[in-house]
Amino acid sequence: MPERLTEARIRALAFEGKPAVVRDAKVTGLLVAVNKTSKSYKVQRDLWQGPRGRRVLVKTVRHTLGGTEEMTLDDARSRALAVLDQIKRGIDPNAPPPDASEDAGAWTVRQMFEEYGADMLARGCVERSVTDMMERLDRYLPKWAALPITEVKRSAAREEHRRITDKHGATTANKAMRDFRAAYNFALKVVDDPDALPGNPVAAVTFNKERASNRVIMPEDLADWWARVQALPNPLRREMHLLGLLSGLRPGTLVSIRREWVRLGDAAISIPRMKSGRSFDLPLSGHMVEVVGHAMAAGDVLFPGAPWLFPSRSSKTGEVIATQVWKEKALPSETGHILRHTYRTVAQRTGIDRVNARLLLDHTVPGIDGVYIHERALFDTLLAEQERMTAEILALLEPDTTKD
Repeated sequence: MPERLTEARIRALAFEGKPAVVRDAKVTGLLVAVNKTSKSYKVQRDLWQGPRGRRVLVKTVRHTLGGTEEMTLDDARSRALAVLDQIKRGIDPNAPPPDASEDAGAWTVRQMFEEYGADMLARGCVERSVTDMMERLDRYLPKWAALPITEVKRSAAREEHRRITDKHGATTANKAMRDFRAAYNFALKVVDDPDALPGNPVAAVTFNKERASNRVIMPEDLADWWARVQALPNPLRREMHLLGLLSGLRPGTLVSIRREWVRLGDAAISIPRMKSGRSFDLPLSGHMVEVVGHAMAAGDVLFPGAPWLFPSRSSKTGEVIATQVWKEKALPSETGHILRHTYRTVAQRTGIDRVNARLLLDHTVPGIDGVYIHERALFDTLLAEQERMTAEILALLEPDTTKD
């Protein structure tokens, strides 16, 4: 059984006639391997590859991080989380590195995407952006993945854009082609011989028109929305949607919250990295503290030991994971990002200062204010504004029908 490892426990581990492993309860997948002459930190996780919904198990990966004498337990946990995330994204950490002598002109489409993804991470982009890009490649352009990039012609780009549009929709087709265009532009920038690559084939694509998605749940409809949320059978999902509305968090950030980020005593959730690349301390109103507490209590019962605030179980592997889906059949198009738009609309309606409203949503503050304002120094002010927001939203969710 996994146990919460400590430095003292690791030092006390001894070889008892045959190799053994001790698994860490704090970081699932981290283990200490005890052999006759050494003790080392390793990670183990199943490697799945392929588009979402059709992923296949490739193998179980075990990767050595280093000896217990070479690194601390905290360092091992940090490195383990990075490697486990890499495996989760379908990358084998034990695979040999690509041939450094290979020029960009010889890349396959998959290599090009991987190289561009590595460049994105080096520039501070969030890993979720890279993961989503690679999943779109696997899902919408799987026949291109193994092709040399020089074989993707302008006519093929137009045909694929039309095919994806017909099968998956206009916005999806545009996203797939924008991914390829950006990755190809990166290849054009780093290729040694500019003549080795023709111009970007996506230049021949006429992109579909897209309507900006700025829908909100109207104030008068929030009571009905709340009644349908309360009718959901899963208590974790009820609390997840309510916290999404009360916080205005991006849905991808909301479902990825880890328990170690939660500081109820300080009325905050400290998120180490947002879409903006910055860290963010989300102020928690008193009612939000209660919501988070309810979610943690439900998680303790349904998924004991899970590190996320909103854990779920993978329908494919059965393992406990962070929730991936925020849509509900009972609430079509009324969960996820629409709650963020609704939060911003309520903030405007309530008269929240525009700068404070942007800071509460982790939006960049434009102009000179964005240079001199530091949101952490304003935490108490933002917490007071969050209390106002929560009071306004709760009044809309449960209006007082006794008033004239």
